[in-house]
Amino acid sequence: MSEDTSRRSMTRRTRDFTVLIGTTGTVLLLLAATGALGLIEALSAFGVIASVAVAYFAGSAARVPRAFNEPAADPQAAGPVHASPALLMALPLPALEIGPGQKIAAYNRAADDLFQLTSLPFARASAVIRSPVLLAAIDQALDRSLPGPFSAELETGPDETWRAHVSRIPAGRNVLVLLEDLTPVKRAARARADFLANASHELRTPLTAISGFIETMRGPAKDDTAAWPRFLDIMAGESDRMSRLIADLLSLSRIESSEHVLPRGREDFSEIVSAAVAALQPIAAEQGIRLHLADAAAPLPEITAHRDELIQVVENLVSNAVKYSRPGSEVSVSFGASPSLAEARVRASQTWELSGRMTLLQALARSQLPEPAVWLRVEDQGPGIEREHLPRLGERFYRADQSRGGKITGTGLGLAIVKHIMAHHRGGLAVETRMGQGTAFGVWMPAARE
Repeated sequence: MSEDTSRRSMTRRTRDFTVLIGTTGTVLLLLAATGALGLIEALSAFGVIASVAVAYFAGSAARVPRAFNEPAADPQAAGPVHASPALLMALPLPALEIGPGQKIAAYNRAADDLFQLTSLPFARASAVIRSPVLLAAIDQALDRSLPGPFSAELETGPDETWRAHVSRIPAGRNVLVLLEDLTPVKRAARARADFLANASHELRTPLTAISGFIETMRGPAKDDTAAWPRFLDIMAGESDRMSRLIADLLSLSRIESSEHVLPRGREDFSEIVSAAVAALQPIAAEQGIRLHLADAAAPLPEITAHRDELIQVVENLVSNAVKYSRPGSEVSVSFGASPSLAEARVRASQTWELSGRMTLLQALARSQLPEPAVWLRVEDQGPGIEREHLPRLGERFYRADQSRGGKITGTGLGLAIVKHIMAHHRGGLAVETRMGQGTAFGVWMPAARE
C-alpha cells in the first residue's frame, strides 16, 4: 500500500480520537458544573475513558489495512487466515487446506471421498499424498519460497492421472491444494492412439490373405486356371470382410453397449469355422506352420449369430496362435457340439492335465435346463502364458508378450474383441496353458432354439 494512503488513514484516526476525547470531557464538565456529578467523580471518569481510548488508538494504529493479495511484511506475524469453509464445500474438485507442518486444516467432501480423511483426524499431507513433487511444492508454498501458483500432473497409478494446483492463501500462512482428475481425458487420448494402432493390426490379416492368394495365382497356380474361381471368391470375401472390419473397429463401443441384444440370424457354425481357417491357411504356410482343422464328429446344430462377428472370433484366435507358434509347429483347430454349456466349456478349455486355466467370460444360460451348445478350441505349440497374466487376458490393449516371446508386434485388441463378441452371443471364453508346451483358447455358445 502507498505511503499517501497510510498517511491519510493515520490523519483520520487522529481526528476521530481527538473528537472522542473532547466530546467526553465536555459532557463530564457540564455534569460537574450542574452538580449532577461530583468533580472528583467526573475527573476519575474522564481519566478512565481517556486511558481506554489511548490504549485502543495505540494498539490498532499499527494495523494498516493491506490489499487482499498483498502479503504481510512478516509472514510469521500474519494471523492464521483460513480459506472459507463454504467455498471449500462448494468446490466440485477435491480441495485441501494445509497449514504449517503440513497439517491438514480443512477439506471438502470430494477430498474426504478420495483420501478417507474422516478416519484420519489431524493427519498430515504426507500421510495421504504419495507424490514427492506435490509434497515439495506444498513445503515451498508454506515457506513462501514458491514464486506463484504451482501445477503439475501426477501419475498416481497404472491408469490414473491427476493434476495438482498449489497456491498460497492471501494474507495467511496456509496453502490450498486443488486436485483435478485427468484420468478420463488421458484414457480418451490413449484410446484414440490405440485405435489407430489396432486398426492396422486388425487389417493385416485380410490383407495378408489376399496377398497370399495373389502370389499363389502368380506362382504355383499360374497355369491352374480351374482353381482361380475359388481363389477369387476367397479374395473377394476377404476384401469385403476388410471393409466390414473397419466398421467393426469404429463401432466397438456400440457392440459393448448392445451386448444385451441377441443376434437374430441363423448360421452354420461349421461353415463359419471352415471359411475362417481356409482364409488363414496361406498365412500359416508362409510362416512354416501347419494349420490343422479337425472335422466335427457329428453334424452341428445351427446357431443364432452374426456371421461376420464369429468369423472375426475364429480369425483372431487362429491368427494369434499362428503368431506365437514356432516354425515347424502345428496349430490345431477343433470344434463340435455338446448337450450343455457346461460340457461345451470342458471340451473347449479343460482338456490338458496339469495346466493353468482361466475362464475369461462365462456363458449365460437361457434356462435352468441343459441346452445344446457348440464349442471351438484353438491350440498352439508356443511358449505358453505365465499364470499371473491369465486374469488380465481379454482386457483392452493388454498384452502378455513378455511371457510368450517378447518380440511379437501387436496391440492386444484381438482378445478384447473376441470377448465382447462372445458376450454379444451369450457365449464363453477361456484359456488353458502349459509353460513351454503351448496355449489353447476356447469359446462356446448356445445353439439356436428350434
